[in-house]
Amino acid sequence: MSAETPPPRHGPACGVTGAAGGFFSGITGVGGGAIMIPLLTGVLGMPQHRAHGTSLVVITFAAATGVAVYAWSTSIDWTLVATLLAGSMVGAYLGARGAHRLPGMRLRQLFGAFLVLVALRLVLVEPTNPMLDAAGLTWLIFGAGLGLLGGVAAGALGIGGGALFVPGMVVVLGTGQHEAQGVSLAVIVLTASVGALTHARHGTVDVRAAAWLVPSSIPASGLGAGAAAALGTFALQRIFAAVILAVGIQMLASATLRIRRERGLETPSEADRV
Repeated sequence: MSAETPPPRHGPACGVTGAAGGFFSGITGVGGGAIMIPLLTGVLGMPQHRAHGTSLVVITFAAATGVAVYAWSTSIDWTLVATLLAGSMVGAYLGARGAHRLPGMRLRQLFGAFLVLVALRLVLVEPTNPMLDAAGLTWLIFGAGLGLLGGVAAGALGIGGGALFVPGMVVVLGTGQHEAQGVSLAVIVLTASVGALTHARHGTVDVRAAAWLVPSSIPASGLGAGAAAALGTFALQRIFAAVILAVGIQMLASATLRIRRERGLETPSEADRV
């Protein structure tokens, strides 16, 4: 695990970051990495890969709290949980290993573009009948495939995978927004834990930062899940889309700007060419 830790003065900032990520996790069902990663990298100055690994540790605990609240307030399809989980566990391992082969800013850019696309799909396309009207083996194959993709996103991008799970269940399977978020968090608990353990073996988990992040994320996740239960489906889906759209645009823009600046520094000056 990482020996690089934030200065003591960053402890309260870690606590606020954990609370923000936990509340986001509970109210949207997507894990919380979309909020924590920009704060960990931007406010605390944590390197991109280390922020991903640390985020997954926090997501594991925050998601578990959210599941308890969703299970109490709405039904969770545990068969769907098991189906998604079958693919997501493998995907989380593969994604976490692959993350170390990508440049940090390219990874951030990919994360941002992905969130923007998901948000636009939810906002611009009105919900209709589910895209997949199937059962039995076909339904199981799709569920496992969706889990695999979400697991890769969890391991590689430091998110819980819910940014893919939730819209996939809502748009393709016709699952209700509340039910989809509860299922998503249930899968995320184990998916994120696999990704976190893999990152830990690569030394990209900041244990001291997590000691501040995790305790604040747990009650905040419970509050977020409770707020989601009190909201209607339309309002909850629009909140989900608006938040990840804003975060996605910010991450995509900042990563693209950083990449361009780095390219500019690498370009030989006129004096060097002469």
